[in-house]
Amino acid sequence: MKTLLKSTAFILICAIAIGAALGYGLQLLSGAALDTALQIMMIAKHITSQIIFFMVPLIIFGCVAPSITRFTGNVTGILVFTIALAYLSSIGAAGLSIAVSQISVPLLDFGDPGTAMRALPEKTLVQLNFPTVDTMSTLLLAILLGLGTVWTKFTTMARFLEHFQKMVLTIVRKVLLPLLPVFVGTNFALLAYKGQIDQMKGFLPVIGLVVACQLVWIAVMYVAASIYTRRNGWLVLKYYPKAYFTALGTMSSAATLPFALECIAESPIVKKGTYDFALPLFSNLHLCGSVIAEMFLVTSTYYMLTGTLPSTASLLMFAVLACVIAIGSPGVPGGLNMSCSTIVASIILAGQSQELAVEFFGIMTAVYTVQDGFGTACNVTADGALALITDKKISGAEPQTRICNG
Repeated sequence: MKTLLKSTAFILICAIAIGAALGYGLQLLSGAALDTALQIMMIAKHITSQIIFFMVPLIIFGCVAPSITRFTGNVTGILVFTIALAYLSSIGAAGLSIAVSQISVPLLDFGDPGTAMRALPEKTLVQLNFPTVDTMSTLLLAILLGLGTVWTKFTTMARFLEHFQKMVLTIVRKVLLPLLPVFVGTNFALLAYKGQIDQMKGFLPVIGLVVACQLVWIAVMYVAASIYTRRNGWLVLKYYPKAYFTALGTMSSAATLPFALECIAESPIVKKGTYDFALPLFSNLHLCGSVIAEMFLVTSTYYMLTGTLPSTASLLMFAVLACVIAIGSPGVPGGLNMSCSTIVASIILAGQSQELAVEFFGIMTAVYTVQDGFGTACNVTADGALALITDKKISGAEPQTRICNG
């Protein structure tokens, strides 16, 4: 029982519940008391988010670069394999979402999603804007440096990267872990106060179907991984609840990365060199849960506003492009929806009025933002299945040779 109470998953569930309760409590305040309480929440969220997202590039670099230096097999082939694997999973998830939404959306009653939201103060009284590096740029730098170290047999650099990784993971445990519940709690408090959680009510059947599809896709991926690798995928999946609830609260695959690494480290069937290499890649490339939500919400919002379903051909074209354009968006809450806004207009809303497009994006943004944590949680959890498949691929490649012993 004590272990459960001290677990990160339990702490995060409590942070979500307490944060939402505080947010609804804020609705009872007014005047100076309300302004002060909102500023406290906004400042806490701002500071913790700045620190967490500042650390994300360090974590990506500290995991990917040294993991590449640990083997001298066909590194380029493994990179191509992992990228293709992530994209195929996202496309498959999109296909599932399209099929289910085409059947179920006409049967649903969406209610009124146009509830006005409460406004937050325009500025926080404390502004700490730490300069950081784009996650995709960091990922590319880590890959190139790792490959360069392998190709030149630069053992000194390899040892440095090994020690750098240990240092980053220590900082994560001592700094990031204690800050995460504060960030998650204040995030949900502000969502509850603004009324964005209430906005979900009309779309609750849609959200329920989206989450169901995401859980189905997680199961499909782990079954496929078990068949391909001839290993029991449950020995990976059962360690992922902490990462799932972390993603639900942060709404960011990148911010959840250190916790996903901790989860998969407990699995006895995936090698450390594999998950250190694969999970940072998948946190930026793998969008299966987010794509499921995006496709379902595009279909349901379009149907609610026009009374008809978008064509299957346009949805398929949108899915293929969305999975390319949105690469890198998992680092930002709601990133997939924002990244895809232009192609939604040109493919799904082609020929529709400007007024309908404005209303469409307003509803999509509100609903997608609130449910985004579920998509992120699916992304992160399914990453474990892809890491298991990647481990089998690496194990089946030519023998690995360490280029350093440090």
